[in-house]
Amino acid sequence: MLQPSLTLATLLLLSGAALATDSNDVYDELCECKLVPPDKRTVPVLIRDFHSSHPDFEYRLGEDYDIVTDTLGNDGRPVYKPKTKSYTTTGKATFDQWYRDVPGVNIAITKNLELTEVEPGLWEYHSDRFFPINNEGFGNSFNGRNYHFTLEMHLKFTYVPGTRFTFTGDDDLFLYINNKLAVNIGGVHDALTRTIYLDEIAEALGIEVGGTYNFDLFFAERHTVESNFQFQTTMQLECL
Repeated sequence: MLQPSLTLATLLLLSGAALATDSNDVYDELCECKLVPPDKRTVPVLIRDFHSSHPDFEYRLGEDYDIVTDTLGNDGRPVYKPKTKSYTTTGKATFDQWYRDVPGVNIAITKNLELTEVEPGLWEYHSDRFFPINNEGFGNSFNGRNYHFTLEMHLKFTYVPGTRFTFTGDDDLFLYINNKLAVNIGGVHDALTRTIYLDEIAEALGIEVGGTYNFDLFFAERHTVESNFQFQTTMQLECL
């Protein structure tokens, strides 16, 4: 059974070995990747709701590629890069709240995203109105929608030749593969698109064909009025 002191947010970051020994029904449901029907796959995500008054939300607009370091922290979370602050963030203390449970500052909510196999071996999630926690957490903040939140997803995949990943969205997106930053779309901006081909960056990521590696995705929706979250990938993403 789970220890009462462990939150679901903490559990999402535990190792695969720890997950394999866990028998809690709620957590097993959360961490299960389902293939029903065969062209659909559900994956678990953890969302944290924030007030619009948080210093890093409804702040400056602009692209910002100096928010995080190139390597995931030992605790499985992004590490704040600036010594003081970046263009769209106000400092380490406030950034460290994005992907950690902080009573009174954020509320953690578990959800599932449904991926669709749009072509053989090509999986997609697409939303140009990405408001997964409307009427939840601290409640809606503008135009009947809940805009201010972060999201994290922790999966794994086996690297095969030709693997690619494309993301389109706003605002921040940090994707780490094998604990190395593979996609960096930081800042508060209109929807931006990035595509990576793992064959081209395998050496930098420290990955080899046939190996199984962690896929750690971190997202933030920090400003009204749009919210886009879309990706396509040939990765066969699985739960840890």
